[in-house]
Amino acid sequence: MTHKKIHDVTLPVDSHLPVWPEDPAVILEQTTYTTADITVTSSRIRTSLHVGTHIDAPYHFNPQGWTIDQIPFDILMGLVQVVEVPDSEKITRDILTRLNIENTSRLFFKTRNSFFWNESPLCFHPEFTAFTEDAALFLKNSGTQLVGIDYLSIDLFTAEDLPVHRILCRENIVGVEGLDLRHVKPGTYECICLR
Repeated sequence: MTHKKIHDVTLPVDSHLPVWPEDPAVILEQTTYTTADITVTSSRIRTSLHVGTHIDAPYHFNPQGWTIDQIPFDILMGLVQVVEVPDSEKITRDILTRLNIENTSRLFFKTRNSFFWNESPLCFHPEFTAFTEDAALFLKNSGTQLVGIDYLSIDLFTAEDLPVHRILCRENIVGVEGLDLRHVKPGTYECICLR
């Protein structure tokens, strides 16, 4: 009997996790109290929902788009192709056309961003790799339903009006940001995104 290897591609949420520049830092608090001779420990977390590995629901940029609870499970679960683009500062349409990914409904992109997760301490990198507007249009026209990247945004930090978010969210294409793909090789995997 062969056992499948399970890759957890989520980042642990803790106070050292980098956040988007305008977002609040992650605060984790643990409290302990005693009542009737029983010690009870509890935890509280305060942060933005746009932290660590997370799903961007289309509603994020489209008032008519799906909210997180409306995203169909058949988009969040199924085969995903992990594609490696190791040396590019931007993922453009030209790069995508060379990857043979048309008609692939779920795509995760492993880029040079993955190396950022090896740092200690972690810090925010505004020069992260992300998609260009022409790449978003290519993904939209290729039948992509779920697209993920290994840093905190699918748009470049310098993108003024966040065209990638707007294009994908308008079409109810779901984004997954902050993936930890350091130990995942390119290939096809079974994907389960919890919302």
